Amino acid sequence: MDEIEEEIRAKALLRLAGIFHMPVAALSPERRFDDLKASFVSDFRRNEFDQVSDDIHDVADRVVAKELRSGALTINTVGDYCDHMVRCSRAKQKDVKRLLGIH
Repeated sequence: MDEIEEEIRAKALLRLAGIFHMPVAALSPERRFDDLKASFVSDFRRNEFDQVSDDIHDVADRVVAKELRSGALTINTVGDYCDHMVRCSRAKQKDVKRLLGIH
């Protein structure tokens, strides 16, 4: 793994920890999103899962977006999210860096 991939993975973990208001150490790659708790559930306000979904879609290029829509790609774990950010950085590095706060 090269330096930028390591930085993207580390920043992706930090972003998830911030979204869910928990320590980074609580987020192992195997941790499933359905094991995490949203602070509220509402049809009218956006919660943590909406933010994660926005992140996933915001950095996706056409190919990845098509895979997401078709169900060929699902992101169920913290590791999946980190892998997704690394993969998307290959096509949309500026967008991934902006999202994760990498300068």
